[in-house]
Amino acid sequence: MSGELDKLADYLEDLEAHCVAGELDKAETTLSKLDVSLRSIFSNTALNLSEQQVQYLQNCYTNIVDLNAKLQMQKADVTSQLSKHMGNQKKINAYKSI
Repeated sequence: MSGELDKLADYLEDLEAHCVAGELDKAETTLSKLDVSLRSIFSNTALNLSEQQVQYLQNCYTNIVDLNAKLQMQKADVTSQLSKHMGNQKKINAYKSI
């Protein structure tokens, strides 16, 4: 079980690094791996967690929620910037055609 929890920590570190770097595609890939890892942990029918492991998983959950919020904000920013850029491109093309 501790090996799976260590893998979870690695994914969280990678996810945070990708968020800080603005690497949304890599963050999405890492988030998918994190999801698979979490599903593997909780699908274990003989799940017997210590209090420390429960606390660790609660902290992981909090980190995931925070990182998800950051990713959503970054996605909104990128969408806004792309929309502005495309609008400006259309204006430039219209001006050039005059």
